[in-house]
Amino acid sequence: MTAEELYEEGAFLLFKQQFDEALEFLNKALELEPKMVKALHARAAIYLRFDRLDEAEKDLLLALEQEPENPRLHFRLGQVYYRKKELEKALESFNNAINLEPLYAAAFMARSQVYRDMGEEELADIDLDKAVSVQRATAQAKKIVDF
Repeated sequence: MTAEELYEEGAFLLFKQQFDEALEFLNKALELEPKMVKALHARAAIYLRFDRLDEAEKDLLLALEQEPENPRLHFRLGQVYYRKKELEKALESFNNAINLEPLYAAAFMARSQVYRDMGEEELADIDLDKAVSVQRATAQAKKIVDF
C-alpha cells in the first residue's frame, strides 16, 4: 500500500473511532512519508485523545514546519498546550489559528476558555460572543448558498 492509501485507511478508522487500529495505519503511512501533514495531524489527534501530549506536540510541530499557514494545525497545537496547562502557548496557538482563519468559531471558543482560566473574564466573554456570531453568520451563509 502507498502512504496515501495507508493514511486513508487510518483516517477512516479514526472517523469510526477505532483509535488503536487507526494509529497502526497512520504509523505505517508515516514510515513511508515521514512529513505527510495530514497523517501527522491525524496521529496527533489520536495522541491527544490518549493523553500522549508530548507525542502530539512533536507531530504538530513537524506538520507546522511543512504547513505554517494551516489554521487547523495551530488549533490542535493549542489544544495540546491547553491540556499541558501551558496557557500562554495555548493562547498563542489559538491566536495563530484565528489570524489565519478569522471565522474559526472553535478557535474563539477555545481561546475564550484560556482567557477564563487566566482570569480574563471580559476577554473570555468577548470571544464567546464572537464564536456565537461566527457560527450564526456561517449558518446564515450556508442557508443562502444551499437555499
